[in-house]
Amino acid sequence: DIPIQLTGIVNKDLMQASAQLPVKVTGMLTDPTIEFQPGSLLRFKGQLTETLTVKDARLPLAGSTLSSKGFNGYLNAIVLAEDTIWGDYRVHFAGRSTDFLPDQGNWQWRYWGEGNLLPLKARWDIAGTGSWVDNMVSFETLNTGFDVLTYQHTSMLAPRLTLLTPFRWLRDDKNPLFEGKLKLTSQRIDFPAGGFLDRADFIASVKGQSPFRFNMKGELNAKPTIGPITINTRWDGERLRGQMRWPAQPINAFQSLLPEKLGITLDNGEFYTQADFSIAPQQGLVAGGHLVVKQGNMWLKDGVLEGLDFILPWRLNGDEWQLGVKQPVQLRIKRVNNLFEMTDITADLQGFYPITEAKPLVLSNVKVAMLDGSISMAKLALPQHEAAIISLDNLELSRLFTLLKVTQFAASGKVSGELPFFINNNQWIVKDGWLANSSYLTLRLDKDFVDSIDDSNMTAGVAMAWLRYLEISRSWTRVNLSNLGELVLEAEIQGKNPLEDKRRQVNLNYRHQENIFQLWRSLRFGSQLEEWLEKSLSDLGSESE
Repeated sequence: DIPIQLTGIVNKDLMQASAQLPVKVTGMLTDPTIEFQPGSLLRFKGQLTETLTVKDARLPLAGSTLSSKGFNGYLNAIVLAEDTIWGDYRVHFAGRSTDFLPDQGNWQWRYWGEGNLLPLKARWDIAGTGSWVDNMVSFETLNTGFDVLTYQHTSMLAPRLTLLTPFRWLRDDKNPLFEGKLKLTSQRIDFPAGGFLDRADFIASVKGQSPFRFNMKGELNAKPTIGPITINTRWDGERLRGQMRWPAQPINAFQSLLPEKLGITLDNGEFYTQADFSIAPQQGLVAGGHLVVKQGNMWLKDGVLEGLDFILPWRLNGDEWQLGVKQPVQLRIKRVNNLFEMTDITADLQGFYPITEAKPLVLSNVKVAMLDGSISMAKLALPQHEAAIISLDNLELSRLFTLLKVTQFAASGKVSGELPFFINNNQWIVKDGWLANSSYLTLRLDKDFVDSIDDSNMTAGVAMAWLRYLEISRSWTRVNLSNLGELVLEAEIQGKNPLEDKRRQVNLNYRHQENIFQLWRSLRFGSQLEEWLEKSLSDLGSESE
């Protein structure tokens, strides 16, 4: 019956153990029993793996005993650790041991704790029960929750993680095993643009050699009918790799993902996507994949969209997006009827975001058939150093004037032209554009309109009589549009009025100025289009600078 106090420090590799142990030694000298007295404490700290550092691990031993068979009695532990990838945490273990040593005997415990999950900007709590019997570590129950999981402006509200089967870690040098099954449930997932998923469940099976080397296979389902999305990952202690596969589904299953303010109702079509990702301390997050929409149809606020085909190859490296990797992002739309009809819409996009001089973003192959002609743009590169030429080919004026609902005059015939378009010019959206007739044009003035001018000004009325009906052989119009929306048209027109004198030529110089944003409001596009265009031009300009 010998009272002893042991005090000291032991260093091994990057770990350090310190002890302050008032004990009483009893029994046979050949097989003594150590009884730990009040104040007995064993502490550990140091780097356990490349990413995991134990800042403080405390084992209060008062009231327990240690013999050649192991620990007996109450055995508690408090661990404060920090992982450079997953964050910091504090976990308490409290339980009762029977002849317990690491990988020997029995330690039954409950645990609780809290921490921060760095990759997803979340704070979590944890509670459960488990045991360490011989070389088998088991987590029998688990209930852990997060306040919110956030990544790239996507947030998961109040997720909870529970075990469907116990997690077991067999610490065997020849045949190690780590396995279990878990379930992650979230009340709601919110996306950056305003879309959401009402409820999501992720069920996964884990199998490997240890908590530092395992594979995980799972499925994600969300209300109302999204999924199953298969997610497979592998953790080797240094890098988390994985794949996500989203099988083909009808696009109307994703209605909740669209912000309500867009006024879009998904009708039919097919959607699928897949992605591969990798997370490591040095590289951060690297991911890539593609997203496909086939033959999508949807109802718009003021019309319908039909035949949407969209292919989005992408790659993410940290905060840098690469859109269109081996081939461009491709947009194809068969028909849009929204105020007026557009058909055979095409657009390709390839490059990087955020935009830099070394890594530009290029929009190309833009074309749309409308007004019995077409509008196209060969290329728009950001940052922009030269104008993007918007080409107008054989647009029918009668269709345009019907759209504008002008009552004082009407025109028919086809025009073509080119509009040099700028994103980040400090003054212009369109500078020195031109329009010209590609066929004979006809201008007709409303009789009441001409008569009202004649009544108020006889001289002006005589001049307007020549324009009551004008057959135009040549027209040339200069077009300028400022970044404040001021549109200026300066036209030179040559033609004849067969009703007045079919041999006499009429030469007309005409200048028209109007704010195009106000015009759009009158065409039921709404003020949000102006706000969107103004903001988009400003944002793209600042990015390219």
